[in-house]
Amino acid sequence: MGSLRTRKMTQKYKDYREQGGLDHGCPLCEAEPLKKYTYWKITDNKFPFDRIAQRHEMLLPLRHTNELGLTEEEKSELLAIKHSDDIQGSYQFMIEATEKQKSIPGHFHIHLLVAKDFDDK
Repeated sequence: MGSLRTRKMTQKYKDYREQGGLDHGCPLCEAEPLKKYTYWKITDNKFPFDRIAQRHEMLLPLRHTNELGLTEEEKSELLAIKHSDDIQGSYQFMIEATEKQKSIPGHFHIHLLVAKDFDDK
């Protein structure tokens, strides 16, 4: 199966994991917000899908939880954010990995992308 990351970015992420990057707390919890809501934040992705995206950020709850652990308030705000001008006016795609592909399954997150402009020649 292919990757949405280039080989170089895939190796960078692999090195991060092998050096214990996920062993000392959740990096998503610690990520600085680019934008903050009541229950959610948008953060930069340190390991973007650089094969396809010119910009790659993530939408995630402020607290550490998987999708099944979201409260009704968090779900309601998520729906509002997904349909807001912040998202609809700034990104082209929202991507969520399947459970098998999630590298941090304990902290729910949605990838927000602006695609690279590929020449169809």
